[in-house]
Amino acid sequence: MNKSKQFFFFSFVAALIALSLSGCSNTRDGVMYRVYHNTNARFNGYFYAMEAMEEAELTLQEGYEENWDEILPVFPPVDESTAQEVYPLMERAIEKCTNVVDKHTMSPSRRDQKNLKRPELNKWIDENYDIIARAHLIKGDEEKALEIFQYLVRTLDYPDAQAWSNAWMARTYMAMGDRVRASNTLIKAAQIDQVDDPAVRAYVYQVYASYHLNNDDVEAAITMLEKALQYTEKKQDKARTLFILAQCYEASDQALDAIERYNQVVDLRTPYELEFYSKIKQAMAFDRRGGNSEPIIVLLDDMLDDDKNEIYRDQIFYALATLALEERRRDDGVELLLESLLANTDNSRQRMKSYLRLGDLYMEDLDYTNAQAYYDSARTFMEEDNERFDEVDAMADNLTDLVDNLVIISTQDSLLAICDMTDEERDDKIAQIIEDLEAEEERKRVAAEQAAAAEMESAGNVGSGMGWPYNSQLRVAGRRNFRDFWGDRILEDNWRRSMKMMAAFSSELSDGSEGGLGATDQGGETEVVGIPSEEELLAGLPCDSIEREASVAMIAEAYYNAGLDYKEKLSDLENAIDTWTELVERMEDSEFHPTTYYQLYRTYLQREVEENFMSPFCETCNSEHWSALVLERYPNTEWSLLIENPEFADEQEMIKEEQRLVYEGHLLRYYGKAYQEVLLECNDILQFEPTNSYLCHYRLLRAQCIGGLSAYAGGDRKAYYDALNTVVRECEETEEGIYAQEVLLALGQGGPKKPKESEEKTEEVVDVPWEHKPYLEHYFGMLVPVGRGNVEELRATIADFNTEYYKSQELRVTANLIDRNFQIVLIKSFIRQDYSLDYFEVFNNNSDALKEINSSGYRNFVISTENYVELFKNKELDSYITWFEEVYLQGTK
Repeated sequence: MNKSKQFFFFSFVAALIALSLSGCSNTRDGVMYRVYHNTNARFNGYFYAMEAMEEAELTLQEGYEENWDEILPVFPPVDESTAQEVYPLMERAIEKCTNVVDKHTMSPSRRDQKNLKRPELNKWIDENYDIIARAHLIKGDEEKALEIFQYLVRTLDYPDAQAWSNAWMARTYMAMGDRVRASNTLIKAAQIDQVDDPAVRAYVYQVYASYHLNNDDVEAAITMLEKALQYTEKKQDKARTLFILAQCYEASDQALDAIERYNQVVDLRTPYELEFYSKIKQAMAFDRRGGNSEPIIVLLDDMLDDDKNEIYRDQIFYALATLALEERRRDDGVELLLESLLANTDNSRQRMKSYLRLGDLYMEDLDYTNAQAYYDSARTFMEEDNERFDEVDAMADNLTDLVDNLVIISTQDSLLAICDMTDEERDDKIAQIIEDLEAEEERKRVAAEQAAAAEMESAGNVGSGMGWPYNSQLRVAGRRNFRDFWGDRILEDNWRRSMKMMAAFSSELSDGSEGGLGATDQGGETEVVGIPSEEELLAGLPCDSIEREASVAMIAEAYYNAGLDYKEKLSDLENAIDTWTELVERMEDSEFHPTTYYQLYRTYLQREVEENFMSPFCETCNSEHWSALVLERYPNTEWSLLIENPEFADEQEMIKEEQRLVYEGHLLRYYGKAYQEVLLECNDILQFEPTNSYLCHYRLLRAQCIGGLSAYAGGDRKAYYDALNTVVRECEETEEGIYAQEVLLALGQGGPKKPKESEEKTEEVVDVPWEHKPYLEHYFGMLVPVGRGNVEELRATIADFNTEYYKSQELRVTANLIDRNFQIVLIKSFIRQDYSLDYFEVFNNNSDALKEINSSGYRNFVISTENYVELFKNKELDSYITWFEEVYLQGTK
């Protein structure tokens, strides 16, 4: 036994003796006391707290997905929902370290303190404080973390601890969004000339680099990352720092430096994910230098052949597609993007990128059908904070509207064409359709089986004989079974997009290009809708006169709407003109013809003004031709008036505004009970102003005047009922008509009385002046109906939850009967509104310990102490909860 081990052994024995003899006092000093307290502080507190912190860090890493298209964060951010998963671990760490601080912080008087170099006094107390602060920071309690870091900065006087605590305090300020204080604190942390520990020096520079990246100062971040590398010793930490540094060089157009750093990451060979992306980015950086792409393609092809890159094949294909498109090899680029989608297994971000790139390519070609399919799929996998989300979301919606109209035209044309066949031809066509559908289903089945076999083969025999979490083949089989049944799509409502008739008759819309409408099926899986029978197909044909007329009307409307989509949503005037022209040439007349003529006039006029458009060899390709047709065929209509007087629409708006002001004047006199006078004026307007925009308003006002007069007379209400029925009849589905119907029902006329929404409530919500004071102490409340649920069991369950997730806050759970119908369970207390709302969110989102409570329909809220006193007095539960939802959850007041 060497001397150090002997020292430790005898010190520990001495500590045990001290424990038995003196009760382990922390106000006395000596070797035995220090050994005892330091040993407990390290192995009872710090050790187990670090175990919890490391487990939490692993959980956070697994829950975080890197975005390799952007510069990686130096410290991966803590997602709020993932952070909630590690609350129990953080509470365990806080509890362990708090016990150490409370029980093992030695505080002997100056007279009793011994002048000993070894063992140190309170050697592990600072480390325990540090873990408490970091745990609070992970939980999102920045103020508590800041308080402890500030304490450490004030009390610790050696350079390493000062630099470390200042760096963590700067990270806390950054989490709070306080850039000024973060910068000032980093300036103090960076004064590390006397810091001995290289890990501390590396950490300070990493925090500084993170600060600069958050402020988009890439050049400054490069300087700090270079310094951090000088002191980073662990290979994995060095690999990440090098990778981020390479990304920074690439972002600042320093390709050679970027390539060099990426190459250094590859040489480290840890972890493999960084190595792979370094190879990809290194290859693309070479391309940016304008060199020959052949070596890059060879490198990427070699990566495709490497078994280690099986899960990355989609990204390699995407990189090859990028090279092909840059070299204007469009067909190769599209094919490689499709290969990327086929190779994709569960990388939703890469899938989004491939769909988006294909959507952009087809949009450039004005191939709206394929563009819609790929944009729609890209939107499905795109995160809402993506800088292109709003653009893609709007484009997908606009294109979907257009494609829906094109599908209607194609489908109805196909149906009408089949109707025009002879019986024999129709039967042959139906049989051919069914045969084609069956062949397509068989092709999909074979392709699915081949894909499943390939996936099983690539899974290997890892974990053979073990449960599904460890057995690769069982995992693959389960995933394939799920896809076979549900399809490979995001879980959402209303996902079944295709119907049998649409699948059978809309094939003409597809032009045989790579994507087609099927591109909306994520991951290459196709939704099975079932093959319709011959009887179903024949029953869906619009062959009688009424159905044919309806089908033709649908086609006309779809043509007109498609033209509007081209013009208004896609700014494609040429396609809009072609679509509207096809409508008026195909059909002699429809209800959309007048508007279509006018739209053609306006669109040609726009092109003539904006593009100086002229077509001397086309007699109809000008605004003058279409304006003449409108004036000739539709004189004295709104459209002819708009052509003759372009200011007509503005004049109409002015007239409507004048009519509104006149109506409001009549309404004010009605409120003044001038019923007879207003009634006569209403009669005049209804008789002599048939185009008045407020006719329904006047009909209802007339009825109310009659009701007022009949109330004065105290006689028969029949005239009032007749006037209300006139409003219902003449103004059906307007606000006035609906209101008149409700009045009749309330008066026992026109059928059984239907309660209004306001009458369905048994109690009227009273408007109580609740006070919003976020700085006051708050409670969390839960209303439990009397007779439902065991309140004592609820209290016990919530107390257990608090112990696991919020033990350091020492919350109390109480229950009281607040009125005859409800008991209120209170969790006390939170120092401010924001703390209570954090608890509210974690409580409501917990699907483990609180699963039964959260599925029971209890109403939860938070409430300030003052409002709780008021609530207990007035018992207005509905009023408070309505106010709480508006003010606390929606922020509307």
